[in-house]
Amino acid sequence: MMKRSLSLVLFSLAVPFGLAAQAADAGRDALRPYVHVLLAYAVVWLFILLWVWMIARHLKRLPRAAGPDEG
Repeated sequence: MMKRSLSLVLFSLAVPFGLAAQAADAGRDALRPYVHVLLAYAVVWLFILLWVWMIARHLKRLPRAAGPDEG
């Protein structure tokens, strides 16, 4: 599950750069004024990935709650 989520996030990070490469082929330096926006998206995605990873790590440390069948 974690590998699938990680690969989805990494793919999501790669999409803006792929679009930037396609746009650069269509018009030279078309997205140059927006490089800071693409970098900001990448940084935000990295922070979200780090946050989810930290939550998952903390959840693994928590003891499992006893269900109604268990005493």
